[in-house]
Amino acid sequence: MGPSLNLPVPRHRHLTWLALLGLAALLLGGCAQRDPRPTAAPADTLLSDARSRQLVGEWQRQLADYIARAGDGDPAVLARLPERRATGTLRASRINFGALDLDASAAERDGFDVQGLLLAPLPDGADSPYVFVVGIVQRQGYRPVDIVDIRLVALSDRAGQLEWTLGDADPQALARYRSALNRNLPLRFPADQDRFELRRCASSLCADERSSAARWSLAPGTPAP
Repeated sequence: MGPSLNLPVPRHRHLTWLALLGLAALLLGGCAQRDPRPTAAPADTLLSDARSRQLVGEWQRQLADYIARAGDGDPAVLARLPERRATGTLRASRINFGALDLDASAAERDGFDVQGLLLAPLPDGADSPYVFVVGIVQRQGYRPVDIVDIRLVALSDRAGQLEWTLGDADPQALARYRSALNRNLPLRFPADQDRFELRRCASSLCADERSSAARWSLAPGTPAP
């Protein structure tokens, strides 16, 4: 076998290969870099009162169906609803009832989730109603985007008939509550850090959320439509 020859390569060929390698690196880098995930469209700041009442009315209907089916019409069955414990806290579990995917075009895609948190009864209220703080979460693009309404709903059993009392919306309380939310956590209602407490105030019932200092009230004797 004859001796191998190391022939010199012209300088312009080195430059050509370097240019090709640089172009390939740019193309590969462009393929590896993905466009950011599109964000959901901004949610409505507030729902109209009529729209909120319609959604809460559907939540009431589903809750009444549950009471009739699981408790033979006795609201005491609410104590058997699944309890959810906040992650990372020692706070007691909470009882929620939710009506999901209202007015949604597909499950979890859009529409509204209505969640009701059953508040602990008043210590001196043997005949006090069951009081829920009910939040409406708007969904867009398969994710929750905002809490658009919060109000109180009371449920009483009058001679075997369910009687509902629906509180008014309070935009200032809602704004105070939303401003205290931790936006680094997934949006949900109720949030893990929420601390709702039912109390008497003047001639009505009130629910204070201690983390945000927001308060909602419910005048007794005003049946829901």
